[in-house]
Amino acid sequence: MNNLVSTEGVIHFDRLIVQTDLTVIPQILSWFEAFQRFPVSQVVWLQGQIALVEGFTNAVRHAHAQFSKYTPIEIEAGIYPNRLEIRVWDQGSPFDLAELIDRVEQDYPNPLEHEVHWGAALFKKLKDQHGWNVEYSCSGEGQNCLSLIKFY
Repeated sequence: MNNLVSTEGVIHFDRLIVQTDLTVIPQILSWFEAFQRFPVSQVVWLQGQIALVEGFTNAVRHAHAQFSKYTPIEIEAGIYPNRLEIRVWDQGSPFDLAELIDRVEQDYPNPLEHEVHWGAALFKKLKDQHGWNVEYSCSGEGQNCLSLIKFY
C-alpha cells in the first residue's frame, strides 16, 4: 500500500496489517497500547481507541463484507507533538462518510435505538464534541482511508 502518511516530526509511529476478521480486535487493542503515552492524554487515547475499533469494525462489516477474511486491512497510528493520528485503510467501495455523519443525527436522533449507523453517530460526536477530524477518502487505487486526527 502506498499513500502512507508522512512521519516527519513523529514521536511514535507504527503500522499493523491484519486480516478482515473481527477476532483480531484484541491484537489491535494490544498494538494500540503503545500509543498510550505522553503527550497523548488518557482521554484522547481512549477516544482514539474507541474510534479505531469502530473504524476497523466498519471496514470488516461493510467495506470488506464481500471479501475474503484474508484481505488485509492496514492500520497506522502516529503520535506527533501536537496531535494523534490514526488511519484505517480498506479496499471496499468508497462512500461518503461526511454525508452520512451530517444526516445521522437527523435520520437517527437516538442512534442507540437503531442497529445501524452507530459508527457515524460516534464519529459525529467525536467531531462535534471532542474536536476530532474525521475523514474518509478514496486513494483512487482501490483503497479508502478513514483518517482520525486529534490535535491537542
